[in-house]
Order: sequence, then structure tokens, then C-alpha cells
Amino acid sequence: MTKDEVMKLLVLIESVYSNCSLKDETVLQWFQFCAEMDYAKVLARLKTHIRKSPFPPAIGEIAVFTYEENHFPATLQEWMKKGRERIECEYNVNNRIPIPEWLAEYSTRKSI
Repeated sequence: MTKDEVMKLLVLIESVYSNCSLKDETVLQWFQFCAEMDYAKVLARLKTHIRKSPFPPAIGEIAVFTYEENHFPATLQEWMKKGRERIECEYNVNNRIPIPEWLAEYSTRKSI
């Protein structure tokens, strides 16, 4: 978001909320925080806030940050599947314990 767009937001806030007057330090902070945000999305959130609240918004109430696409959940699911297959394979091959003879006559399985 550019400084002109931030100024448009602040002018809108001051015009809607007559008791709100912003200090120079506050404006500089808004410039700093809003540089990474999308103007259209922040404006939409500000309009929603204006409809719902009689108080001027804090930056956190109307902030909309962009995020990068993350494929970690898919990778995690793949790791879990591979781990589960490995554990099941190792369990089936290595950990079969023969059933004791006294129990074998009562069981349909030959190993545990």
C-alpha cells in the first residue's frame, strides 16, 4: 500500500469518527505497518468496521496481511503415510511372536 492510500484510509477514519484526531507519530506508524498490506482488502475491512463499531479502529482490527502459499500440510500427510506404512511393515515382518502351544489350540491365529 502506498502512502497516498494510507492517507485516504486515515482521512476516511477521521471523517467518520469526529472525535478521532491522529498524531504525527500515529500516522508514521500506520505508514510503516500498512506498507505490506493490500489497499482494497484493508478498505473493505475498514468499511465493515465502520458499519459495526462506533469507535475508530486500531491497526490490528483492519489489517490484512498477504501470506505465501504453504505446502507443509501435504508434505506432513505424506510423511505420516510413509511412517505408518513403515511401522506396519516392520511390525508385520519382525514382531510376530508365535502363540504358546497351550493357547494355540484355542486360537485361529498362529502368531500374535
